[in-house]
Amino acid sequence: MKKKSPSKAPRNLDKHLFEAGQQCQKRLWLDYHEPAQVAPSAIRQVMSAAGDQLRTLARSAFPKGVTIEATDAAAAAAETKERIAAGIPVLFGATFVAEGVEARCDILVVHKDGAFDLFEIKSGTKANPRYVIDLALQAHVVEQSGHKLRTAFLLTINPKYVHKEGADYPPMQLLRSADVTAKVQRHMEQVKRRLLQFRNSLADDAVLHLPMGTFCTNPFPCPYLARCSAEGPKLPLRELPELTRPQEIELHKEGIEELTALAQDRAGLTFRQRRTLACLQENKLLVEPFVRDELRQCSKPLHFLAIAAVTEALPRFDGQRPWRQMPYAWSAHTVHADGRLETASFAHVERTDPRTPFVTSLAKHLEVGGTLVVWNDETLDELHGLLEDLPGAKAAVRAITSQSHLDMMQLFDAGVFHPKVRTHADLRASVAALLDDASGSELAVFGENAVVEALQKAQTPRVRSTTRDKVAADILAGLTWVSERLRSLYNQQADITPPAAPPKPAVAAKAAVKPKPLPKPLPKPLPDPD
Repeated sequence: MKKKSPSKAPRNLDKHLFEAGQQCQKRLWLDYHEPAQVAPSAIRQVMSAAGDQLRTLARSAFPKGVTIEATDAAAAAAETKERIAAGIPVLFGATFVAEGVEARCDILVVHKDGAFDLFEIKSGTKANPRYVIDLALQAHVVEQSGHKLRTAFLLTINPKYVHKEGADYPPMQLLRSADVTAKVQRHMEQVKRRLLQFRNSLADDAVLHLPMGTFCTNPFPCPYLARCSAEGPKLPLRELPELTRPQEIELHKEGIEELTALAQDRAGLTFRQRRTLACLQENKLLVEPFVRDELRQCSKPLHFLAIAAVTEALPRFDGQRPWRQMPYAWSAHTVHADGRLETASFAHVERTDPRTPFVTSLAKHLEVGGTLVVWNDETLDELHGLLEDLPGAKAAVRAITSQSHLDMMQLFDAGVFHPKVRTHADLRASVAALLDDASGSELAVFGENAVVEALQKAQTPRVRSTTRDKVAADILAGLTWVSERLRSLYNQQADITPPAAPPKPAVAAKAAVKPKPLPKPLPKPLPDPD
């Protein structure tokens, strides 16, 4: 017999609950009945601010638009109805409620025959399915409210837009419009089925016992991930590398929810999946021979490089395009052919453009050639975009991007298997497992979200120079930690013993000793009496 959820005042399904249900019905139930109070990350706050800015910009292209001021859904729907009856042609935030579902529209255009045009503003650059389904939900509620939809548009960012620093964003250049009416209509029947399914799920807390899966982190990490993980098996199936959705569904049907219940000789498993299972079953580190060979084939000098960069949806500087990664700092430990170790770094935390000083300083350090050794080459690949954005620094950009490089994360994912690590996406976890070094947890700044927070602090108006210097030092400390651990991991897996540090000269050692104070001079003798 189904257990009913606690009796509460009915609540409308809305866009956010619909998105939750599409990811996981358990998340839908929790968001509705026991919503988690999760503070948005720094990156999420920045993206939200960019979305608000785009919404204001798009609405500026409709000078006759009127904003619905009410925040409560019922009051906003009543205000919307009044505005439409009054003949207002354009509404911002128009709200409709029908059959327990509410929808708020970014921009609504009302034609003389009463038909509507819907405009949904998104900060992405493509009309992806999630955006279309969002519009389909709005269209469904609009039609259930007794209105007719004529056209549905998506307003997204034009990735080819080139910014002029200090200038306002021109709406017709930064944004581009796509007519997605046909796609929206095709999804409306699916939306109706989903709404019926979601209502049934909300009335049945049996969904709380559904297993976890790849959807827990796709398209975004679920806010209940830690909670569900604590309640689930120690080695959940979803941690199997390269797990596909069809593969996952088949295993769930067989009742396989833990990696320990999965045989490594099962048909259809990839090489990486088989080796992961073997590593767990044997409870020992397994390293494929090609890892050592690949590392030893790198030509010296070896530049163990770490970069701090932040993705910016809206451009700020001359020549910058949307959704570029803005590089702010780098640190490198370079091992030359003669074994000599050289360290260098750069950080720019001011509000000014960091791109040119970043690429020129890094290119100068790399002018000796060799191989770049990085952990996840995504940021390195993003530097190719600077060839378009920085025409005056093309030579420096090419000097960096043309260097041969090795992505150690990708190599380790393919050939290094540890019982405590299923993926090497988190460098700190890999370092802790392979080097027995947990110092990464002590870093003040590590990862893009922490870098965003640090830069916000350093770029606050009238910030003290000491605060800015401290932020730069913290960012470089994190990057230095990365470059040092890259070198240690390289030496470990390439089976290379690093040269011993040369002894300090005796003179330096003596200079470090605090000299003893000289004795006080004796008093001068008194003159002889006459």
